[in-house]
Amino acid sequence: MPGPGFDTTDDGVDLLAQKEVSLGVRPALRERFLPLESAVKLAALLFCEGASVGLCLWSLGSDGLARYALENELPIEARRALIQLMVALGVVAVLGGLAFLLRARRDAAARLTRGALELSPLLVSGFLPLGFQWQLWASRETTFGVFTCVLGLGFFVCLKVSAEALRSDPSEALESVRRALSRLAARTEGWVPPLVVALAATFYTLYFSYHTIQYHRSVLTMSYDLGLENNLLWNTVHFGGFMKSSPLSGPHGTHFGFHATLFAYVIGIFYYFYQQPEMLLAFQAALIGFAAVPLYLFARSHIGRWAASLCAVLYVLYPPVHGSNLYDFHYLPLGVFFLWLTLWLIDAGRYKWAALAVILTLSVREDVAADLVVMGAFAMFAGRRPRAGMVVAGVAAVYFLVMKMMIMPRFLDGAQSFIHQWKDLVPAGGHGYGGVLMTVLGNPVYTLTSLLETDKFLYLVQIGAPFCFLVWRRPIGFFVSLPGFFFTLLSTKYPPLVQISFQYTAHWTAFLFVGFIATLRWLRAPKFPGVDGGFRRQRIWLAAACFTTLLTSYQYGAILQTNTARGGFGKYKFGMSDSDRQRYADLLRLVGKVPPLAKISAAEFVVPHVSSRPDAYTLRNGIYDAEYVLWESPARDDERHFVHEALKGPFGVVASSGPFVLAKRGYDKSENQLWLKTR
Repeated sequence: MPGPGFDTTDDGVDLLAQKEVSLGVRPALRERFLPLESAVKLAALLFCEGASVGLCLWSLGSDGLARYALENELPIEARRALIQLMVALGVVAVLGGLAFLLRARRDAAARLTRGALELSPLLVSGFLPLGFQWQLWASRETTFGVFTCVLGLGFFVCLKVSAEALRSDPSEALESVRRALSRLAARTEGWVPPLVVALAATFYTLYFSYHTIQYHRSVLTMSYDLGLENNLLWNTVHFGGFMKSSPLSGPHGTHFGFHATLFAYVIGIFYYFYQQPEMLLAFQAALIGFAAVPLYLFARSHIGRWAASLCAVLYVLYPPVHGSNLYDFHYLPLGVFFLWLTLWLIDAGRYKWAALAVILTLSVREDVAADLVVMGAFAMFAGRRPRAGMVVAGVAAVYFLVMKMMIMPRFLDGAQSFIHQWKDLVPAGGHGYGGVLMTVLGNPVYTLTSLLETDKFLYLVQIGAPFCFLVWRRPIGFFVSLPGFFFTLLSTKYPPLVQISFQYTAHWTAFLFVGFIATLRWLRAPKFPGVDGGFRRQRIWLAAACFTTLLTSYQYGAILQTNTARGGFGKYKFGMSDSDRQRYADLLRLVGKVPPLAKISAAEFVVPHVSSRPDAYTLRNGIYDAEYVLWESPARDDERHFVHEALKGPFGVVASSGPFVLAKRGYDKSENQLWLKTR
């Protein structure tokens, strides 16, 4: 018999237990506390978030961060202080969570867990100061590449977890904020996104025009390639021969066998009004910068105006775009504008304008025509106008094959230009690009071996990390990477093709952004009937791409900081010093002594400044029939022989100014001996 005060039901259940349940004691405990396993996980998450914030704060306030990270040198007292700060903030976070559990009135455990998950992006905060310290990575580019990949993907995971937690938050305040932001976005989406794109494109144009012109006036641009391209434009405007470029091919050759840049006749319309290299540099910056406009126009119908404008801003910050712009003047980066213009016009069903865009795209360069084949195929397979895409791809393929394989070799005595860039893939007895394809298709082991190089791995990281590698999540991303793969990664022992400081990155830029937009559109679509969340997935990936773009643009780009930016073969020099201005004035003083149409052979860095004339030869190639020779003393190794030949021959020194020396054919040679000693 139960004692007094112990009554039972027919089931044998203690009535006291029933009273506790009815009073809510156990549910209250469950609301305040978690099972042991979940509690440990939550405490670990809070501790790591606090410790990461501690590392971030210490890094921001430390003067010896670079030395610590690079050489592991830090006084033991400071090292202990760092660990103590991290542990202290981690413990504070855990204790704060415990205090919340004890004081909260309802749903304490669920609310604390949700809050900790919402704050999970704090886990990467400790690494941010390291990512934005260019001194740490200047000579550790591969390490930075791996660091960026891990940190970017980690940030994406944290962001995804945080977004899921926020979505499950029934907070009235949060919902009101969401509704307010949605209303604001809806009211302003008609004018703010296009304004952002226009401002970004304009800023890019002005910024890169200014700096590339300053670089040119610091006498740092070269005969190959600004000098030869400016001379080609001058001869085009003055009807000086078909694609004549005397710095490249001497008195009687043509540039056409090397590249089919028929777009020069379009540029000539603008060049006519200012016939100097500065015009080409400004034109290049404008066309590269305003490529953001057709990119935005294409993207807005697939991922929305706000996301499209963000993609355009990411393009403006994309480091490979900067590198291709900083290296003199080239046609290949100009092709990105017309490839995107063509794609947008096809996608919008504006076929008459698209036909004009196709013609302009084909005229830019023969390898841009090859890019157009893939862009047309993209429109055929992944776009909304498959027939138009098929027509464009077919036309571009025929143009490329006829131009590259039949017409251009006639100007080079049957040879195919630039085949040396793939020379190790040409088999014995093979010829030209056909031989390269024979190796790629028939010998995958050898081809794979040529691909597995450290420089190529770094190159892939530099072009893919800004997108958080989202481009290659789907097969379409690999398909649009074919031009970049063939024109850059397949190269053998030709470093410029796998460096983001050269123009060849345009083969990737034109397609990776298109693939990025296509993948964002795919993320936006429901994965299963009745299951949504596409906008959330799209926003998460866009935020991750913004994060990794900022990291890589800061380290490799030319806008957020300029200490590590590269253009061409070396570090880029921004601005002009007093010595640069003096050097430029010294050069102009001698250039003014040369008649405007006189034939001249000049040093590598001088040719761009004298190339606005019919014949301006590169001194390292020879003197030819030049009337003047202009060099910088002491002469370069590859120019010294020709300087010696000129001064011992019919040329006499006319004048010198700073390091520059001018000699004229048939002039008095009394000053020659002095310069023969210094050469």
